[in-house]
Amino acid sequence: MAPCRVTTSTTVRKALKNSISVLFWLVVWQLAAMAANRSLLLPIPTPVDTARALCRMAAEGGFWLTLGASLLRICAGFALALLAGGAGAAASARWPLFRQLAAPLVQLIRAIPVAVFTIVVFLWVSRPYIPSTIVFLTVLPIVWSNVETGLENADRQLSEMARVFGMSRRAILWQITLPGIRPYVSAAVTTGLGFAWKSGIAAEVICRTQGSLGDLLWSGKATVSYDEVFALTAVIVLCSALLQRAFSGPKRKEAAP
Repeated sequence: MAPCRVTTSTTVRKALKNSISVLFWLVVWQLAAMAANRSLLLPIPTPVDTARALCRMAAEGGFWLTLGASLLRICAGFALALLAGGAGAAASARWPLFRQLAAPLVQLIRAIPVAVFTIVVFLWVSRPYIPSTIVFLTVLPIVWSNVETGLENADRQLSEMARVFGMSRRAILWQITLPGIRPYVSAAVTTGLGFAWKSGIAAEVICRTQGSLGDLLWSGKATVSYDEVFALTAVIVLCSALLQRAFSGPKRKEAAP
């Protein structure tokens, strides 16, 4: 029972510290906006203004449909990138020739900015599918490189010993290889989710995808509804944080001896 109480107490203290930090920056934001708005033609929304705009949008059913549509597009591109990146990394680790041929393409995809990708993809891909495509192209090299590094650092001697003792390839995969690369996959997922939201929303803004958070951001800017722009930004940040938290899971601590 003692370790459980210690863990609970630590979690409560950490949550309290995070809440105090968030509250501090909200107060700084409120005071800075109030001071700056005295001399600005277009006022900066305060946290209160942003909260009111968020409540106003949340009361409309269309907002939740828009949020769900953007979430679906981004998650679809992210899931495809996980599958393709994992498969590509496995093929690279298996066949050196494939790795040599694929490496320049992966590096090229990594180097191209999201805005350039969006404009190029816009020439051949239908507008509703552009955000998913951009997310896929952004996350693919992240997953590929992380999984490939994990496979390179895998304990080959342990796998060879398992073969000597008669373990099947499936058993080696599930009991040795996958547990060995799990930290690398977790890092790829955590990092990739952050880039997925940034690139997906940016693509929605650039190509004006109908029924998307990016389109709402553009409309808010065009109509000078900056409180709605700030509220939508808060929603995007919150969704990204929640998804990263959900996929990464709680950090495990080793028990003290």
